[in-house]
Amino acid sequence: MLSDDSPLLLRLKEGDRTAFDEIFNRYAGPILTYIRRRLSGAAEADDILQEVFLRLWKKRDSIIIQRSFRNYIYTTVQNCISDHLRAVRKEKCALVDEFQERATERPQPDEQYQHKQVYHIWKDATRKLPGQMRRIYVMKTEDQLTVKEIASQLQLSEQTVKNQLHTAGQRIVKILRQVQLFFL
Repeated sequence: MLSDDSPLLLRLKEGDRTAFDEIFNRYAGPILTYIRRRLSGAAEADDILQEVFLRLWKKRDSIIIQRSFRNYIYTTVQNCISDHLRAVRKEKCALVDEFQERATERPQPDEQYQHKQVYHIWKDATRKLPGQMRRIYVMKTEDQLTVKEIASQLQLSEQTVKNQLHTAGQRIVKILRQVQLFFL
């Protein structure tokens, strides 16, 4: 732990807002950079940063530092990122489930038109993905290949394929959300 972190942490535990502000000013920049790097510059990085410091403030009186405050705060960052990614996956599944439920219902003519429009927007969004990302996304969604099969065919690591699929999914969901608002 940095020698000048100890007095700050003691003041933070006592509820001193200026100590909290000083910790925020000291760590927010590097943490935000780290979050953006982990999430490929995701727009949600600011929200995750806010969540990190909100948790810090809420748990200030029970903070126990084992090694260093830096390790403690980055563990909190990792937990916030993991929680965010879990929430995104859950939301994607909910959107897919909702879409599948609606697909099994007998659509009205205006709904058929909307479905067609959304399908064309989805296809257009897929075409706008960068080359390799588009290829990976199509192999997964249309060819129904597994991550392992895609990685093998394209001679990429499985993690690279997963990252590309995640980013592609985020981009397409963002576009479809905008369309969903249009049709409401």
